[in-house]
Amino acid sequence: MRRSLWSLFLLLLLLATSLFADDRADVLAVFDRVNAAGMNRDAKALDTMYTGDYFHTNPDGSVMDRATVLASYKQPTQFTFSDSQRDEERVQAHDDCAVMSLRLTLQGKRGEDPFTSRYRVTYVLRKEHGRWKVANSHSSLLGITPGTTAEKK
Repeated sequence: MRRSLWSLFLLLLLLATSLFADDRADVLAVFDRVNAAGMNRDAKALDTMYTGDYFHTNPDGSVMDRATVLASYKQPTQFTFSDSQRDEERVQAHDDCAVMSLRLTLQGKRGEDPFTSRYRVTYVLRKEHGRWKVANSHSSLLGITPGTTAEKK
């Protein structure tokens, strides 16, 4: 009997670990798709990845609602991005809600001037109809370095 209970406990623990690993991978995959769409200024793709009540908090503390965020991606900009890397990922997934924090390094140009910018970003995701969607995001600027080489700090 004890052996059966112990086996059942181990099976449930493995299942829970596997489900968390799947949620973690799914949440990070959503971030990667949102990030790629943002770098490419693809408002149509972003529209499918945000919840209806999505909002974003900028590094300066200002808040943008969903419509304003999507409109901003449709406007011309002097910034272009060529690469991004993420690290220091932390994900907490609970049923239909997840919180993710990571460091994002972006390489790009402002006009002809190259730069590397680093942000700490936090995303709140909610599962809708079995798919993770972004309900909220927040970014804090860690620094901007002129030039083309990303520096990890």
